[in-house]
Parts: sequence; C-alpha cells; structure tokens
Amino acid sequence: MSYSDITINDKSRVKSWLHKKRYRQALISVNEIPFNFAGSILDFGGGNGEFCKYILNKFTGSSIVLYEPTPSIREEGSVNLTQYPQVQIIDNLKNSPYPVYDIVFCMEVFEHMVEEQYPVLFGQFLSMMDKNSLLVISVPVEVYLPALAKGAFRMFRRYGSFDANIKNVLKCFFGRPPSIRPRGTIENGLPYYYDHLGFDYRVFESELQKYFQIIGSYGGPATFMPVCMNLEKYYLCRMQ
Repeated sequence: MSYSDITINDKSRVKSWLHKKRYRQALISVNEIPFNFAGSILDFGGGNGEFCKYILNKFTGSSIVLYEPTPSIREEGSVNLTQYPQVQIIDNLKNSPYPVYDIVFCMEVFEHMVEEQYPVLFGQFLSMMDKNSLLVISVPVEVYLPALAKGAFRMFRRYGSFDANIKNVLKCFFGRPPSIRPRGTIENGLPYYYDHLGFDYRVFESELQKYFQIIGSYGGPATFMPVCMNLEKYYLCRMQ
C-alpha cells in the first residue's frame, strides 16, 4: 500500500479530506509572509511530496527541497512531483543544496519517531536554521476527546489492533496513553512507531521547548477551537 493510499487517497472520504485540509492549515503559519516570497523551504520528512504542491501554489517563486529518508516513499515523491521540476528531492541532509532555510516544515513526523530520536531531529533542524528561520511542526492530538473520536474510527476499521483496542483508547481519552508502544523499523533501519496511538503531544511539547522558542501554536481542523478539541496541533518555532 502506497503512502498516498493511507493519506490523501484513503478509501475513507473523511480521512482523505482531513489530510488535504491538514496541508492547507499548515500554511496558515506563513500567512503573514508575502505571496512573492522567493526564499528557500525545506519539507522535512515530506513523504510523497504532496505538501510541496501546496507550498508552490502559495509561493510560486520559492525554492523547495523535499527530504524523505525512506526509499520507497521517496520514489513515490519522484513520481508525484514529475510535473514539478522546481522541487528538489534529497535522501540525505548532507546533500542539501542550501546550508540554511528560511522555512522548515515537519509535518506529522514525530508521532512515528522513538523518543530517543527527538534530540537528533531537533539538532538537524538547528543545523539548517538561523535566527530568522521559521520552523513549523505539526503533530496529532492523541489524548482526550480527539483520542476517543480517532479510536472509534480505528475500531470500526480494524477492531482489536493496538490502536483500535478499547482499553488503549480509553487510556488515551483519560489523558494517560500506554507507555509502551509497538516498535518496528523502516527501510533505513531506524526504529519506528507505526501507530499514532500512544503519542502524547504534551510530552513532545515539553521536549521541543528545550531546543526552540515556540512563538505560536494552533489546532486543526477547527482553528477556533482549543487544541484539546482538535485532531492536530501546529507549532511555530524559532531558534532560542
């Protein structure tokens, strides 16, 4: 199953719509940047590159780099972006065409990263930023009411699996997600969480604050609602 089959092309119209809306909502973070912005943008762990299309639609003169370390997903990106030669795709940050980026996006990545990898990724962000760079991170909300809504959807699809287990769903609903999550490895051998359930944005935020200044945040898809009533949270960060 391809990356797009479980995101924008998911058989659930609701899930497909939410993923497309997530891309649009990430761009809320850069609404104050003029449309003629022509700086450099990095989509870190950008999957099949779909978000790059949204960035180009907003900033047609920008220089965009897609970094995706997983070979099979990166290949999907190459195919998906065939008509967008202005997007450069790299498999290693050492191959980055720019030493520093004006904007770094990292969308829905950290819920899959084991906690020991957080400092590594934060360090990679810092190495590609300066005091004027903006870092935008999005993570899912997997506690409280959103956890119950997502859990119900998952149980309808695959009842009994780790993220569709009533006990685990209720733990998340009460704000105490399971401390042990099933781990696997991706193609490059890195440890990886396949399930979103168990990720706690509160723990992530605490770690994020140690490395960056959080200058803003908002929830999605209903930006006017508090984060605890939303499915995702977006962070706008700068170097400390």
